[in-house]
Parts: sequence; structure tokens; C-alpha cells
Amino acid sequence: MTSDDIPALELSTTQLRRLKVFADLTDDQLATFVSLVEPVQATLNSPIVRMNELGSSMYLILSGEVQVSRTTGGRETTLATLEAGDFFGEMCLFDETPRTATVSPSRQCILLKITRQAFDSMIETHPVLAALFLRAMLRTVAGRVRTMDKKYIDSMLVSYPWRKGSLSRMPPSGTAAHPR
Repeated sequence: MTSDDIPALELSTTQLRRLKVFADLTDDQLATFVSLVEPVQATLNSPIVRMNELGSSMYLILSGEVQVSRTTGGRETTLATLEAGDFFGEMCLFDETPRTATVSPSRQCILLKITRQAFDSMIETHPVLAALFLRAMLRTVAGRVRTMDKKYIDSMLVSYPWRKGSLSRMPPSGTAAHPR
């Protein structure tokens, strides 16, 4: 993954505005945002970020597609497929914990790399821009959390014994479902 291989990134405000995260920004704010980030081309078979590594950057996908995966017990599971307009790695801007997944391109990608330093600079020198960007990110993150909550709840409903005809097996209210 390198920024040297990308010809000068000249994105029009029309191109950027197609991405939800930029929808509320003015042309001047878009120009400022682009000046704070680094364009990166991700190549196939080369992870962009790796699970358990400390991160210091998030990435916004301008074009292409990535797979988000996690390896547990030697078994890799794809968690999500992200495409143009999506972003990943945002948690490292707020905490210093290891990455929770590996992200690899499934097609050639052009990304905008946003370092923690650039993000902190945006907050200090362009607070309105930072607030608008954060609000757009939080909308996406909230949607992701709602989707995960629904999947979790649905999986619990399928596996719990209250399916049709089994209500009599439910423990009385206020008691533990499993013996101690």
C-alpha cells in the first residue's frame, strides 16, 4: 500500500459529495478535509490493517472494495464487505487498543488515510469540519451497531427454548435460566 503510486489525486467536489460522509460539507470544507488526509492505493493480497496491531489511522474508501475478516482458532471469518463511501479503522482515532479485524482489498482500492495526528489537527484548527465529519461517521457507526444488535437478537431468539410449543419450559420470572 503506497501513496507514491497514485497520480496526483484530483477529486472534484461532485465526486466527493457522492460519498455520504461528505454530504453536509461545503466545497471549502471538502478542500480543507482533502488537504489533511493522504491518498493511498491498496493492492490485492496485501492487508491494509491487521488484527491485533495497534492502529493510528482510519481509512475512507474512495473506490474499490475490501473484506473485513477475523481469525479465531485458525479459522478466518468474513465479517463485512465494504465499498466506496464506507470507512474502517475509525476506533483507533479514539483509543489506543489493537485492531479487532484484518482488512484486505478484494479489488484495487483508492483510500483516504486519516491519521490520528491529522484528525486531532482537524479538531483543533477546523472544529466545525471535525464536528460535521464526526456526525457523519456516527450515523454510519450507529447503523452498524443497530444491524449487529438485530443479528445478535435474532440469533438468540432462534436458539432460545421459547420457540412454538416450548413456553412451558421457560424459567419463572426472576429466576436464572441455567442452574448454578
